[in-house]
Amino acid sequence: MLLELTPEECEAVIPVVPTRLQYAAYWSDALKSTGRIITAILVGVALLVLSRAFGEGSFLGAICFLAGILSLLYPFLWGPLYVISRRQLAFREIPYGGLFFGQVLRTRRVNVVVEEREKLDENGDLYIEEVRERQFEMEMGDETGLTYRLRAKDDPRYGRIVKKQSVIGLVKAYSRDLQRRPTLSEVYVVKLGEWVGDVSYLDREAFLDMADELLELQAQGQV
Repeated sequence: MLLELTPEECEAVIPVVPTRLQYAAYWSDALKSTGRIITAILVGVALLVLSRAFGEGSFLGAICFLAGILSLLYPFLWGPLYVISRRQLAFREIPYGGLFFGQVLRTRRVNVVVEEREKLDENGDLYIEEVRERQFEMEMGDETGLTYRLRAKDDPRYGRIVKKQSVIGLVKAYSRDLQRRPTLSEVYVVKLGEWVGDVSYLDREAFLDMADELLELQAQGQV
């Protein structure tokens, strides 16, 4: 079942200001997080040292000092705020949205190439090294034959997901029937109380409250 939502209903469950879960997801990639921290510290320290070189009371020194402080705060405050807010705004701007309520049709694990790195072998020849990631794929559908597919990094929690379990998600697309270039939010597996998806777009509590209300109205024949 797919229930069309108004833009206001969609925006109510897609926050622009990052949530706690979205901040946690931003930091989940340890390698990238380490790179951000190291870069910010190096730049910040360099600017602070440069500010001292200009001497006290110097306008350029004050600018460098302020820029240094902002650089040190970037990976902890400005960076997550910018990256997550930009992603959320892009998701909100997709014109059409709907509540998808269906069932799991099948699940599987796949190995996906997520990055290609150029390297030199011992003879000095260039070759491409593929970085692969094991992902969980879930196909979902409803009684009308509508289907969606979602992939996420494999997680032991997903081992409990089986066929015919009910799922709820938010679909955004570029056509009113939600079939043109659809983008799916994270998906909630009702029986397990588990969310599936690498990216968190939703205010999850508000989304589930809205879903409960709409499904109850649907059962009463009011939507």
